[in-house]
Amino acid sequence: MKHEMAMTKNVKRFLAAVRELNDRSLGVEGMGLLWGLPGEGKSTTVSYATNTLDGVYLRALDSWTVTSMLADLIRELDLPKMHRRAPMVHAVVESLLERPRPLFIDEADYLLRQAGMIDTLRDIYDLTGAPVVLIGMEDMARKVQKRGKFARRITQWIEFSGIDLADTRETAKTICEVGIADDLIEHLHRKASANIGRMVTGMARIESFGRTNGLATVTLADWADRQLFYDQPRFSRRG
Repeated sequence: MKHEMAMTKNVKRFLAAVRELNDRSLGVEGMGLLWGLPGEGKSTTVSYATNTLDGVYLRALDSWTVTSMLADLIRELDLPKMHRRAPMVHAVVESLLERPRPLFIDEADYLLRQAGMIDTLRDIYDLTGAPVVLIGMEDMARKVQKRGKFARRITQWIEFSGIDLADTRETAKTICEVGIADDLIEHLHRKASANIGRMVTGMARIESFGRTNGLATVTLADWADRQLFYDQPRFSRRG
């Protein structure tokens, strides 16, 4: 498999949204939210956006507190280590004012467990104007909407909910080193329920099969009824 980024409609839409946050007019709020089911390509897309748009990436943790969140942000900004919250916030604000960069926080569902973390991010955003983009699971948008003061700052709401056949073909063309025939692409898309994470797993297995059997292109007839995914076993009930 090639380590290249497939430019699906979801990826293009997210990059356009972040660029709009970066280039927004005075008076327009600049926060964003990306949400969707597991395997929809959120984290991969955000990683690509971070590198492409000179962003700052943080992965929230279950163990995070306001202090540990700020400590991780301080480290990502290459700032001196600190231990107290107020100096940390001031240092982050100064850094982002000096060098404006979008801030991406993955697994942001964890932030909603402590109001202090959301409020601290809001403070940093209000004081710097730097775009802040949260990335969360499928119910993240609904939860955020309940926090009015925070939600009103979000002007880019982006949901990832599967890719179409054209994007599936583009993904296979971009990352696979063995061709996948269109009938097998359609079969994979249907079996994966349009979930790009599952499709990439399937493409890796198809590529391995093609290499092993010396096939330049793998068709549905070649693949037959082989398993596409590494699904968990199903156990029957005893007794």
